[in-house]
Amino acid sequence: MRLRALLTTAALLAASACGATPDAPAKTTLTWWDHYDSGAADQAVTALIARYQGAHPDVEVKRTAIPPAEFRAKLDQAAASGAFPDVVAVDSPDLPRLVAQNAVADLTDRFQGWAVGEALLEPVRESARHGGRFYGVPLRSETLALVYDREVLAGAAPPRTWDDLRATAKALTRDGRAGLCFAGLPEEDLTSTFLAFLWQAGGDLDTVDDEAGVEALAFVDELVNVDRSVPAAALGWDNAQVAREFAAGRCAMMVNGPRVVQVLNQAGMNWSVTALPSGAGGSASPLGGETWVIGKGSRHADAAWELLKSLAENRDNITEFGAGLGALPNRGDTVQDLAWQWDPNVAAFAAQMPEARPRNGYGTKYPQVSEAVWTMVQQVLKGDREPEEAAAEARAKIEPLLRER
Repeated sequence: MRLRALLTTAALLAASACGATPDAPAKTTLTWWDHYDSGAADQAVTALIARYQGAHPDVEVKRTAIPPAEFRAKLDQAAASGAFPDVVAVDSPDLPRLVAQNAVADLTDRFQGWAVGEALLEPVRESARHGGRFYGVPLRSETLALVYDREVLAGAAPPRTWDDLRATAKALTRDGRAGLCFAGLPEEDLTSTFLAFLWQAGGDLDTVDDEAGVEALAFVDELVNVDRSVPAAALGWDNAQVAREFAAGRCAMMVNGPRVVQVLNQAGMNWSVTALPSGAGGSASPLGGETWVIGKGSRHADAAWELLKSLAENRDNITEFGAGLGALPNRGDTVQDLAWQWDPNVAAFAAQMPEARPRNGYGTKYPQVSEAVWTMVQQVLKGDREPEEAAAEARAKIEPLLRER
């Protein structure tokens, strides 16, 4: 027995001398999906995750960046298979659909008493809710505004009303330069832009064929087809292309969001931003951005929640969310925070945040609703339908979809 003990001790000492160590605690591995697959946004998310892992060596985040065009389909496939990732950054209008698919965890109890959650601006809080329950953490928020070339306006005041906008856009239209540009490609960017005009007219989607809805359609039709202040080519542009046209000096003003900042600054533009002009219903702008959700079947829901909480609470992340992801401050205690002003024009964008309107309230069928909207607008701008006819056709499609909220 004594010999056996001596041999065991010798073996342990030898193993120690060779550098053997006790087994390290197993890491918690979190799967993460987003659609920031290139450029500054990709780098920003990589930095966010690296900072968190550096402070939490017991957590490994396995990130998958999916091209935006494929993202929604990938989420639906994951929801149907029951293999939803631990953490996903989803466009807020897609939240109701994922809740209906039983794919995301209810975070309402976790929100209770969470100071950062309580501080979120009400439209931002609403973007993370469905059926009165919280299902996500809104980390990146944005909204649309009117961006203008300061040199072209030559010191004149930017437009404040629809009448101002139409007159200014017409006056600034010259050979090779449009007075105003906005996204007209048949996809979500066009829907978001039109929603701003619809709300400014005092309308909404459930009554899109009423006087306000028809007025909004007629107004954008006048800009494109009567005044020709908005180029016909815009019907093939998304927001990114609009920004490139503006940066090239081919647009005097544009409707766009804070993700254009890098493009304009790199182009050396002398530009500024103001709130979208008001119509009969006042000023209005859509709330954009993503809410981060936790998969309902996640075995690491607690670790995923701690990750999202840390990303929301850590002020060191402002650089990545701001300059990297084009995000705006989205809490009452940060909307005027100088640390968030990663560009001099952030304050003007952020001023619209308290009154911005989320789109997730349109329910689980929002993708089909959005398609009906952009189809309606394109029909009018291409001259295929009069505003009244296009609006009536759109309402017939939209009304049944909104019943499934």
